Amino acid sequence: MGNGSGVNGKRGFMNSPWVMLTAGVLGMVMISSLQYAWSLFVPDILKANPKFSKVEIQTAFATFVACMTFAGPLSGYLIDKFGTKIFFSLAAILVAVGWGGIGFQDKVLPMCIFYGFAGIGASFIYTGGIAASLKWFPKKKGTASGIMACGFGSGAALFGWLITILVANYGYKTAFLWTGIGFAVALLLVAQVLRFPEAAGSTAKAADSAKPKQAETKSYSPVEMFQTGQFYLIYGMFVLMAIGYMFLTPNIKLMANDYKVPAAIFTITFTAFTAANGIGRIVWGIISDKIGRENAMCIDFVACGLLYVLIPFVAWSPYMFLIVVTVAFFCTGPMFAFFPPITADRYGEKFLSTNYGVMYTAKGVGGLIGPTFITALALYYAKMQGFQIGWTVACSVIGAASVASGLGALILKKIAKPAGVEPVRPATA
Repeated sequence: MGNGSGVNGKRGFMNSPWVMLTAGVLGMVMISSLQYAWSLFVPDILKANPKFSKVEIQTAFATFVACMTFAGPLSGYLIDKFGTKIFFSLAAILVAVGWGGIGFQDKVLPMCIFYGFAGIGASFIYTGGIAASLKWFPKKKGTASGIMACGFGSGAALFGWLITILVANYGYKTAFLWTGIGFAVALLLVAQVLRFPEAAGSTAKAADSAKPKQAETKSYSPVEMFQTGQFYLIYGMFVLMAIGYMFLTPNIKLMANDYKVPAAIFTITFTAFTAANGIGRIVWGIISDKIGRENAMCIDFVACGLLYVLIPFVAWSPYMFLIVVTVAFFCTGPMFAFFPPITADRYGEKFLSTNYGVMYTAKGVGGLIGPTFITALALYYAKMQGFQIGWTVACSVIGAASVASGLGALILKKIAKPAGVEPVRPATA
């Protein structure tokens, strides 16, 4: 794969698509723990604040998800218009203040506000990073977005052990503060490097510039995207997948506690499923470039739904819990490698940051339903018939939603791309 063009029309190391991808992945790794490591803090927060209920504490998590995703259209628009540097720098400040300050709040509302600041910062990093990967690698969108999304999906695996040690030895407040500062410093460094090809003075060449480029005759603006019926199908599929994902992520530690999974095995489980969550994005991103986006989505989403349903039936065995949860996250994480390129495939690249920012709000809708409504459903049935029934009902609901999303991909496959957008052929290399 070739490098991008430099600011003077020459190619250089710092303008290489691989340097940009590496910088973007580093940014994703830094914001990963904001979402995936939350479950490591929850038991200690509840212990220190007995007045908090499990639903209330997950409201803070839902606030983070909502701010990260619903800020997407605005953050995408700003990054499309002004570039990545200023907003990645702003993101670093928001992460330091938001994540670092969560532990010092003893009421739910201020905790939600600070977690929301971190969510807005994460929105800039995620939206800009995904858009950059697709722009620098126009012929391998699934692969590039999978690698970038892997940083977000698996980054927490690098810090899970550290956060566990900090919480155990110094308390959750200190753990929030120092990890927040550390993440922010790294994000400031990323802000100095990552940019779009146009910002680097690139021509139409990027990572695959050595190959003939199929021109897209039209790019759809967000308003034009809304006027196509297939947008609502894609968005609905995203919501259905996000519900289960956003239910399991903050509740997996509580589920493990109910099923008496030993702490040492859960630590291994956490590392394994966060790693699988990211690796699955790369694997399925590559597969989608080979067999087509819709085919890959159907297979993966249906498999994900079946695994969700299976979790509460095997959770009595700590090792089976480890295996099934890990494979489930291997199948659920790839949604974030599918939906960015399918947005680019169907609506073009000119407004990509903004369009995917809009599409990404589907995760926010799922984040409002999963951690709150589905958690409340699990608690209701747990209170009436025991925790196993509660988890079984909840996992059955999210499993059915995932299967429905997979079937939606078959419908999408039959729908032609919007008029004027050049069909994208699967990569052959």
